[in-house]
Amino acid sequence: MGRLNVDDAAFASRVARLDPNSLVRVQDGRLWATLPIGALAVRDLAGDLDEAVYRAGDLDEGRLAPRPVAEWRGRLPQRPWEVVETVPAADIAAIDRQAADALRRRRGQGVGDRRLRDVLLDHEVLRVEQGDARYVVEMRLVAALMRMGFLGESPVRVLRAGRRVGLAAAYGGVWERDRGLPLL
Repeated sequence: MGRLNVDDAAFASRVARLDPNSLVRVQDGRLWATLPIGALAVRDLAGDLDEAVYRAGDLDEGRLAPRPVAEWRGRLPQRPWEVVETVPAADIAAIDRQAADALRRRRGQGVGDRRLRDVLLDHEVLRVEQGDARYVVEMRLVAALMRMGFLGESPVRVLRAGRRVGLAAAYGGVWERDRGLPLL
């Protein structure tokens, strides 16, 4: 059985802070985690943790207790990941601050906090066009990037993998959850 590196433990701790029951998957040299705000977080594996599925709370407490892989739901973004745009890190931080300000201003105005947060997470904060294609980044990806502590000084890359959109920053990335089969 592998061991938990300090960087991998920090990743698991951030995931566990959001939801200790979230699953963390180790696959192909990366740590993947389901976040309760409807996003996937990913970063390169720093240690030598065995490929498996773990509960974030267990990893946060130093317990390496693999779970059945069947517990992992959903597909991971498939390679290749194409960069469709870069955005200054300061712009991403500003979007996060503006969302927090909007949430504070609207509290107590007849709309429940949970409903308000859900609407805000669904809000389209960036639209990127490349040729005839248009890619939409929802606030949930910016929020996930910030809550996981992935933002650094370097520009944030807007990624595409098939129909999915992601953001990659200095210390890791986030992806939309798989939305399933498109309607015909």
